[in-house]
Amino acid sequence: SDAEITFEANPDSVSDKLLRRLRGEGFNRVSLGIQTDEDEILQKIGRPHNYAQAVTAFERIRRAGFDNLSVDLIYGLPSQSRNDWADTLSRAMALRPDHISCYGLKLEEGTPMYEYKGSPFLPDDDEQADMYLSAVKILRAYGYRQYEISNFAKKGRQSRHNRIYWQAEEYLGMGLGSHSYMNGERFHNIYDLQAYMEADGEVSLLKEDVEIITEGDAMGEFMFLGLRLLEGVTFERFRERFGQEMKNIYGEQIDSLKKDGLLQEDEIGIRLTARGVDISNFVFEKFLI
Repeated sequence: SDAEITFEANPDSVSDKLLRRLRGEGFNRVSLGIQTDEDEILQKIGRPHNYAQAVTAFERIRRAGFDNLSVDLIYGLPSQSRNDWADTLSRAMALRPDHISCYGLKLEEGTPMYEYKGSPFLPDDDEQADMYLSAVKILRAYGYRQYEISNFAKKGRQSRHNRIYWQAEEYLGMGLGSHSYMNGERFHNIYDLQAYMEADGEVSLLKEDVEIITEGDAMGEFMFLGLRLLEGVTFERFRERFGQEMKNIYGEQIDSLKKDGLLQEDEIGIRLTARGVDISNFVFEKFLI
């Protein structure tokens, strides 16, 4: 009865009619992909909206009765400076969203943005790190609590889906191409609209690229996904999930990372240190055995 049901929206696709329909169907949370307030940068990265459209979309969502609204932002964009990023954060916070996700730009081969790889117009790794740390500081000052490496929320507004995802629990995605993790399988829905409608909800006809997750895979994912949460992973949850002691499986990795100042441990579990957050991918790789 109190399920969190989120839909993601681009600013150019938000309409009052759509919002009324989704609100009436029970959706109660929106994630809006603003990305940046710089129109020139939005154009460079191929986004079909401008910032004015993003503000209008945000206001429409509020008027439609959604009181749980998240915005997505990206740092490390072409020609983006640290001051540009600070301005983006300030303008986003002026809208008073309940949740903010801040993601560093990653260039994936085969995407239009990949042409920027190696470009002097892209902030380097150190500049991206500075942008990230400034976001943590700025958002904290405005009352947004960081609960995961890239996610910040007002009190009581942490995303349940985010938490479920990072705790390697099951989730169901609905719609074209949406991803799910159910019954030890990771898969996505088909991308063809006509085929999707003809499947009429029959899951076996919707699934594509099914990946079977072994217990070893599940353990590794439990560790590196869970460590993205600032609260870390607990010995009790690992024991309940796998019937084994975490340190019997990963004791060597944990001790080594603690020695390097990247993990901290107490009687409850383990979590990243501040330095561990800075080089989290290095830490995560240690659990992929």
